[in-house]
Amino acid sequence: MAWKKATFVSLWLAALSLAICSTFIFMTCGLKFSVFHAGLAVHWQDFTDNSALSRFLWQSLPESEQWSDYALSLPGLVASAAFVSSIVLGSFAALQFEELNKGIQADRQADMRRWENLLVGQMQDAHHPSLFAANTLVDSHYTAVAKRA
Repeated sequence: MAWKKATFVSLWLAALSLAICSTFIFMTCGLKFSVFHAGLAVHWQDFTDNSALSRFLWQSLPESEQWSDYALSLPGLVASAAFVSSIVLGSFAALQFEELNKGIQADRQADMRRWENLLVGQMQDAHHPSLFAANTLVDSHYTAVAKRA
């Protein structure tokens, strides 16, 4: 049970990571689109973040004033696929986790009903000892008659 919970939580965290990565790529696409749409000459060396990923994204995006060029570029398509995957994966993990929690809750409710029935049965026996004694007396009478026959 705990293994299933951990799996669904891990899937949900993977979906969150995909969403964050796609957001970063979309922001880079938007930044480069804004720069070239405004007519500025900006290169990746002009930014303070000169990581390999930032450099790769900046260089692999087209230098165009059309947004469709960015959306249909390799990073744009990867970001779109990651975003859609994050929605699908996150929804699947959340639904499975919810189903697992409903099953656990149903098991707990069944256990509570069993304990309630046991306790209520003991309480009724304690409140009606004469009824219990009468039933026992009748049962012992039938047992005695059956033994004689």
